[in-house]
Amino acid sequence: MTESTSAHEELAWIRSLMEESQRTLAGTWRHQALWGVLSAGGLLGTWALLAAGRSTPIGWMWAALLTVGWAGSLWLGRRARGRAGVRSSTGRMFGAVWMGAGVTLTLIGGAGIWSPTVPQHILPGVLATVIAAGYFASGFLAGLGWLRGVAAAWWACGLLFLLLPGPWTLAAMAAAVLLLQVGPALALRRQARAAAPAGRPVEA
Repeated sequence: MTESTSAHEELAWIRSLMEESQRTLAGTWRHQALWGVLSAGGLLGTWALLAAGRSTPIGWMWAALLTVGWAGSLWLGRRARGRAGVRSSTGRMFGAVWMGAGVTLTLIGGAGIWSPTVPQHILPGVLATVIAAGYFASGFLAGLGWLRGVAAAWWACGLLFLLLPGPWTLAAMAAAVLLLQVGPALALRRQARAAAPAGRPVEA
């Protein structure tokens, strides 16, 4: 009887943790939408400037976009913590996943733009694989199979970009960002709104 009760309590705790993880992840949709829009705009701008033979403004453009992105994410995170009070363990967990991915993407992207360390023709493929890892970890931790599917799509894009590099990958990467980053952000937004009537705050 005790073992049965303990098993039920453990299952209830796991279910509660999974639900909390999904609510927390849903609350990150603003961050994903922000970075998705900025990244897609930057990729299309880079593609257009290279096509016009004007590579000088690219570094300045990305410096501005990265500054806006990081400042926006910090503001969104502080705003969400102010609303929720104490940040939950799941909030810290997903924050760590995407903070790590974001710093990695910034370092690799910066190396590709401002130095010859990372060849620019493979940059979209490398960045796509890092994004895939972030989505896979988030989908696994939150128990969301469709988010792991998004990760698989990112890995497929990354492999394609690495095997067939070229100027076209910039426009294709921009399309992938809109479809596979802004799209999931809007899906998480619907999930966050659906959870709102429960009266529990959703953290970013």
